Amino acid sequence: MPLTSVPKAEQTKNRAPLVLIILLIAQLLLMSSQARSRSGEGSLLRGWLLTAIYPVQITISKLGQGIAKVWFGYIYLVGAQAENALLHQENDRLKQELTRLSEELSATRRSQLLAEVQKLLPYKSVAAKVIARDGSYWFNRVTLDKGSTAGLKLNQPVITPGGVVGRIVKIGPLAAQVQLITDQYAGIGAQLSLSRAYGEVKGLGKNTCEMRHISGLEKVEVGEAIITSGLDGIYPKGLLIGYVEQLTPGGGAQNHQISVRPSAGLDRLEEVLVLQIEPPQIELTESVR
Repeated sequence: MPLTSVPKAEQTKNRAPLVLIILLIAQLLLMSSQARSRSGEGSLLRGWLLTAIYPVQITISKLGQGIAKVWFGYIYLVGAQAENALLHQENDRLKQELTRLSEELSATRRSQLLAEVQKLLPYKSVAAKVIARDGSYWFNRVTLDKGSTAGLKLNQPVITPGGVVGRIVKIGPLAAQVQLITDQYAGIGAQLSLSRAYGEVKGLGKNTCEMRHISGLEKVEVGEAIITSGLDGIYPKGLLIGYVEQLTPGGGAQNHQISVRPSAGLDRLEEVLVLQIEPPQIELTESVR
């Protein structure tokens, strides 16, 4: 069946209400734009528009404030982290500088102490630094940064302000090796400071020594100082070796067992003094020969 077209008069009739509504809205807007509020400030239309968009403005404002806080908080956090990293770097640098200055001060004090000891000693001496150490359990030796060109010779005694270190057993032009008194093959003529009894201090290959050949009849006290006797032909008399650390008393024909704690701090040697002493030359008379 063919579609019938809507008459033009009927289409115009259907559009009439819509046109009327548009005209009413336009008239209302016109009147609102010309009308004044009760306070006399601004038109009613403007007031309605402001009222309508107020919630939107508040929402946008709060959203903007929130975004700004997050953004500036992020910027502040990044800045704080960068500043914190710089502070850590500066702190590490200051720690290193403090450590360096502390080491320099400590080295200066040790050098001053060595110089003072050199003035007090009745022997010429050469100051040297420890540059290497033998880590063997049984062999306790250190290497010095001075050798024969500095006047060092074999068997010259080595000391610190604290006491006896050992003697030179190997030497080259620029370095020398020192056998510590704790070496198992090391021996020193020794004497108890109180009883004046003579004996021998032998190394045990560890960090201690022992004093031998002290009669059980001799009075020995824990903590008593032990000095060089000068009878071994290497170490001059009167140098401090160490102290009686432990004592197992003997009796009658049985000797004391004496453990000796070296006084020179052999486990932390840094600078030493080498005494310019040569073994005494013993001249035999014709009758002795």
